[in-house]
Amino acid sequence: MFHKGKLLVFWVSALLVLYGITAAFVAKDEAYKPLGVFMDALKKIKDDYVEAPDMNKVQEGAMRGLIDALDPYSSFLTTEQAAAIEKRKASGNAGVGLVVSKRVDVMYVVSQTSNGPAESAGMRAGDYVVGIDDKSTDDMSIMEASSLLRGTPGSKVKITVFRGSRPKPFEFDLVRAADPGAQVTFKMLNGNVGLLDVSSLENADLDQMRAKLKTLISAGAQKIILDLRDCADGTPADGAALANLFLKSGVIYYSQNRDGQKVQEVTASPDKFVSDLPMVVLINGSTAGPAEITAGALKDNKRAEVVGERSFGVGSAQKKIALKSGAVLYLSVAKFYTPGGQMIENDETPRQTGIKPSIESPDEDKLQALMVESYYDDQNSNNVEKYRQLRDKINQMQLDKALEALSKPQAPAKKAA
Repeated sequence: MFHKGKLLVFWVSALLVLYGITAAFVAKDEAYKPLGVFMDALKKIKDDYVEAPDMNKVQEGAMRGLIDALDPYSSFLTTEQAAAIEKRKASGNAGVGLVVSKRVDVMYVVSQTSNGPAESAGMRAGDYVVGIDDKSTDDMSIMEASSLLRGTPGSKVKITVFRGSRPKPFEFDLVRAADPGAQVTFKMLNGNVGLLDVSSLENADLDQMRAKLKTLISAGAQKIILDLRDCADGTPADGAALANLFLKSGVIYYSQNRDGQKVQEVTASPDKFVSDLPMVVLINGSTAGPAEITAGALKDNKRAEVVGERSFGVGSAQKKIALKSGAVLYLSVAKFYTPGGQMIENDETPRQTGIKPSIESPDEDKLQALMVESYYDDQNSNNVEKYRQLRDKINQMQLDKALEALSKPQAPAKKAA
């Protein structure tokens, strides 16, 4: 009887192991089915294409297509492309004052440096960059495009742009200039309102931002407007540091991997806090990256009203992976979330990407009317001045709405720490 029991246990165990192995092979087979299709297509190209194909180029093209299907910030660089980027870095890091991204697989101007080479020449946020120095951007990664825009100070770069109001692409010949670094200005407005304008967080100097905020408070500011419009560069740490000036405690942002696990959580540090005066944050469609971390943190912690337009939506972390061939892969491995759980960069649902203002200004109908006006003004000429007047008009509307929000009765605020 004992012998029969052992035999039964043996056969049941064997069947379970066999089932497990079979399931593993089936799962593996399912996972690698697309690879089988890929290999079959490569073989057909090699054997049947009308000319003898360069299989290295075919495979590199396939890799680019594979990565492009993921998100705008994952990149595949061939050995030559990676080497060229490093060479350009060594020659100089002057730029033209542009932050670019991709929308609908087309290179897109997110924002521009105020009075930088691109803005001064008449380029605009929303322009589509279709060529850089006569190289098409069709299959170009954001990383490669950003690298091509940079170089030795004083050197020239030609940018070919498509704009909806113009019948065909046109060109800008720009001269690269040294980056001005983080741009922070401040002034007092009527009603004891202090305006802190942060238009760039590139190479941010936190001590300078803290000092300017304290200067506003010393000058009598009882309310603060933090202007993050057109601010799209810098690092996540820069955005968190800026938010911390106005937050004594709480989550600023966190990152999450594909399994829903938190990779990193950044919280406010009490010793970096400066003020909890009533405040409003201004954002627009050219607010991106670190500035979105700041706006999202202040909004979700109910520290500030956010006024303006929905921000652009840049919020992911990339990992650099060196491949055996010498090529380099930059793969997005985590997404950034606001304290309330909103994904800042939503590639699957673009209409939900970015930070939504708590007070929209201008509303969609008004903005559409202003854009139509700009469209007809721009059909036959660049009209730099008319476009600036339009942007100034929108900026003033948003500032007025921010001042209106601050004028409403609020709970008593404490002075600076």
